[in-house]
Amino acid sequence: MSNDFEVRTAEDVTDEVLELVQGIVEGWYDEGRIDWEDVWDRMDKKVLEDGRGIDMGSDLGSPAITKIKKEIRKWRALG
Repeated sequence: MSNDFEVRTAEDVTDEVLELVQGIVEGWYDEGRIDWEDVWDRMDKKVLEDGRGIDMGSDLGSPAITKIKKEIRKWRALG
């Protein structure tokens, strides 16, 4: 059994998870199209402040990923 933090539902998308995604997007996709598959791969290597790894799962259409995309688009629109 894994002790990783599974990100599957919209409720799993914490502020900390969003901050990690924002860091990836800023660092790799500051302008232009975001390669979401690459973002998920990078997120799977991240570790939360409490020491747990992140498990993004394999469903790129999950409610969590839908929420992350929505929040990142809003964040980018604000500049």
